Amino acid sequence: MDSFIVALRNLCNEIMPILGAVCLVCVIILLIKTIKVMESVDATLIKTHPSIDLLDQSMEKLQAPLDTAVKVSDVVDKATDATVEAAKEAKDFIVRNAGDIKDKVMSYVNDIKPSKEETDDELKEVDPGDIIGG
Repeated sequence: MDSFIVALRNLCNEIMPILGAVCLVCVIILLIKTIKVMESVDATLIKTHPSIDLLDQSMEKLQAPLDTAVKVSDVVDKATDATVEAAKEAKDFIVRNAGDIKDKVMSYVNDIKPSKEETDDELKEVDPGDIIGG
């Protein structure tokens, strides 16, 4: 058993430097690929910087019309609220004064309503030529 442990120790002494070198090569390859990716990201950011500036300028140009749209929307909301309030007040006024309104309308209708005799007289006075248009 002791000879097996000694043989294993000798094998590990020979394999460890080789494994260390392989791990070192893997780490170097990983670092190189990471550096290439970082350079690619940097180049991409440099290329997109003018596009981002152009987009920022476009957003600044759009801000004024958007502000105007918000103001118009506020005015429309206020007008709608005022119209709803006016309709409610008109309804309440009509409900409160329904009897007075009915009396006023009835008196107006009775004042302009022609009597039966006046209607018959007006029918007799119509000339057929006036109806035909001749």
